[in-house]
Amino acid sequence: MKAIILNTMKTILKVMLILVLVITLNRIFMPKYIHENQDGRITQEYYPQAKYSDVIFVGSSTVHSGIDPRVLWNEYGISSFVRANASQTMWISYYMIEDAIRVRKPELVCIDTTFIKYDDDFVEEPSTRKSLDGMRMSFSKINCIKASMGKDEKMADYIVPLFRFHSRWKELTLDDFRYAYYNGAVTVNGYLPDSEVSAAQPGELIYTKGDDVSISDRNREYLRKAIELCQRKGIQVLLFKIPAHSSNWSETYDELINEIANEYNISYINFDLLNDKIGLDYSKDTPDEGSHLNSDGAVKFSSYFGGYIKDRFNITDRKNDKKYAINWNRIISTDPSVK
Repeated sequence: MKAIILNTMKTILKVMLILVLVITLNRIFMPKYIHENQDGRITQEYYPQAKYSDVIFVGSSTVHSGIDPRVLWNEYGISSFVRANASQTMWISYYMIEDAIRVRKPELVCIDTTFIKYDDDFVEEPSTRKSLDGMRMSFSKINCIKASMGKDEKMADYIVPLFRFHSRWKELTLDDFRYAYYNGAVTVNGYLPDSEVSAAQPGELIYTKGDDVSISDRNREYLRKAIELCQRKGIQVLLFKIPAHSSNWSETYDELINEIANEYNISYINFDLLNDKIGLDYSKDTPDEGSHLNSDGAVKFSSYFGGYIKDRFNITDRKNDKKYAINWNRIISTDPSVK
């Protein structure tokens, strides 16, 4: 009997050691996104802030560069997090919302529709990995992997990133070991400031309108699923398009998105149409000829957007909440964007 117990304990110990080894190797071999590609840190940095995230924003890189949560806090007492990654599709945004609700139900979910113009087959593996590698294991993550991975990709490579990144052993640096269990923030609640100003000036913003413009079935499906999930959970929801001086949008997209918004009795707003009210100047407020907002542009837009949210939605002002205030004072005092 003692021998059986001893052998069982040895087996359990071996399994535990193997698990610890695999977890450690995963952490060592996965890219750290500390000094470059910092948007790869957005997903994982949400979890420590989830309990303070009354408002979440989902979308693509235009959102994580264009919404500054510090402005929302300082001016309106809105505590928020930006769950937006580069090239984040509508199906990834849906699972970002589902995952957030699983952790802590927000008061308002704001869904950016900029990326809805891409078709059902859009797959960008590096961006997908940056969105998903930092997501905690759950059915939301598993289903998001299924919805997002390309035909030649394997589920196991996402569940155990070591399978995907094992070839990085030649590229490993001291930082890969130093930050294997590093928990310090790189983003500002999902926001990535960019102080650059575009050298080339953007031209006139002209929207097209044509019969060939449409929203794919899959994008419609996941947008509806996101709205229905929020409404089922009693969460307020807003559809918006963040300002971008880019002519690859169309009035037809606005019409199609408005149709969906009207089905659910919610609002959709295209902030491109309010550039003058917001005070945006694309000769100064963009790092890349208008595709994204830089830090100055983000401050202007966030100030306007915060007022828009405050006027139209029931959001708790947390300025007098001691726990929230302590948290935000810490975020601002340790802001990684301040050199």
